[in-house]
Amino acid sequence: MSTWNDTRRIAVRLVVTGSLKLETPAHLGSGEPGETVDMALLKDASEDRPLLPGTSIAGALRSYLRAYERGDFGAEHKSGMAALLFGGTKGKHKGEPSPKSADEGEQSPLMVDDALGQQQTTSEVRDGVRIDPVTRTAKNDFKFDIELLPPGTIFPLRFELLLPDDAVKAKQLKAALFLALHGLEQGEIPIGARKTRGFGRCSVEAWQIATYRLCESRSDLLAWLAADHPDWGYALTSEQIPTEKAEQVLGAGLQQQNSRKHFTIRATGGKLHKRYLGKTQDQRKRFTIRATFALESPLLIRSEEPLTDSGNQPDVAHLRDGEKKPIISGTSLAGALRARAGRILSAIGHPKRDVFLEGMFGKDMQRDPKHPTASRLIVHEARIEAGKPLVQNRVRIDRFTGGAFDTALFGEAPHVGGTVTLTLTLRAPKDAEKGLLMLLLKDLWTGDLPLGGTASIGRGRLCGTSAKICDEGKEWAIKVEATEAHRLQLPDAARTRLEAYVGALKKEGTDAR
Repeated sequence: MSTWNDTRRIAVRLVVTGSLKLETPAHLGSGEPGETVDMALLKDASEDRPLLPGTSIAGALRSYLRAYERGDFGAEHKSGMAALLFGGTKGKHKGEPSPKSADEGEQSPLMVDDALGQQQTTSEVRDGVRIDPVTRTAKNDFKFDIELLPPGTIFPLRFELLLPDDAVKAKQLKAALFLALHGLEQGEIPIGARKTRGFGRCSVEAWQIATYRLCESRSDLLAWLAADHPDWGYALTSEQIPTEKAEQVLGAGLQQQNSRKHFTIRATGGKLHKRYLGKTQDQRKRFTIRATFALESPLLIRSEEPLTDSGNQPDVAHLRDGEKKPIISGTSLAGALRARAGRILSAIGHPKRDVFLEGMFGKDMQRDPKHPTASRLIVHEARIEAGKPLVQNRVRIDRFTGGAFDTALFGEAPHVGGTVTLTLTLRAPKDAEKGLLMLLLKDLWTGDLPLGGTASIGRGRLCGTSAKICDEGKEWAIKVEATEAHRLQLPDAARTRLEAYVGALKKEGTDAR
């Protein structure tokens, strides 16, 4: 139990700032419905600007550190970097002796500020709907809309790390901080809701780090106290240093630097990564497919947003993002993949079909609201390059008279032509799950798995042109020969391994009966 005279003996304060930029739409929700949408954004009450809470940032960083050390779904260790940087948790820790682990926890030495969007952005509203897997039509009373922040929204981040006078622990804290900053730089830490469906991807271009040596310099202590009052005249001087010397800021060379400096860095890894983390290795296992397709037929993922700024508008148009570019949303793609995966598992007679699907795509909250699970399959949102919308008028026909219904004329604007690159990433993959993903890729590649609506009239079919498969560090390329046969080119080693994954899926279905 702590006593009144226990202190953290703070020797140095590192203040890290940077600008986080959204690369895909993000939903930072308030948890409450808005006046016009079902899922509204969280905004600052005084300035009406989007708010990114420090708790959300800290939670995302902590989850990233835990996954890096323990694997995507491994339990956090009390002595790991996540607990070191963000504080321990109260109670008994799994896998540790109860007398020592059932403690009071420990406060985080890293302070994370709330971040306000730098501008009052125009939010994007998207419709969502639940599809009945049997009828493949929208379920009644399951339509909702969600408010999103557009790509390009910027949040100013600020962290303050408290370093003790213990040199060993200070080095460990800086190593954990480096890994967290590096993850943000590389765009590996999404924020907000629906991260496994392509929302919330973001990155930071560069960092500014100010070092305040409270025990060594009176001027540094005064500069830290007057950080919000530059007119007092105690601010640190500013200096730029090259990217490759970033280790002078966060590495062992930090003690040799002038304390009255600001530094701008870009942590790119390499030698810096080895200097910081030593033998710590990334424990995350990933199976990634990045495939490029041509749109073989018109594609329509319905949106009620107007197609143009003026003139007559079709009743529905293909979905576009905040920059008016056509996209394939992660939710639409994931829904199509899940439905087809269920059909494949049924076709091979897998007796644990639903368990297999829920383990890969997440547990349905409607079926089990008390024990929901996140999807291990990350489906990225994809922008369609080239092509154009084409307005097509349709009419409803009376089946008895063969004539058109009155007032039943409607217009649709599917997207025609162009190419799109789809990215699928499976976390902590099993061989059978890799085999299922390969079968899904085959169906997309051959146009057998249409995307979007109105598939019954030939829309939404793709034609594969090239793909890259990354299997836990090994990468293979697939491409189509420029001949009349249009055969696939694939290394023999990759062919053997990928066929073995499909065989593992079939074997699992047989053994589970």
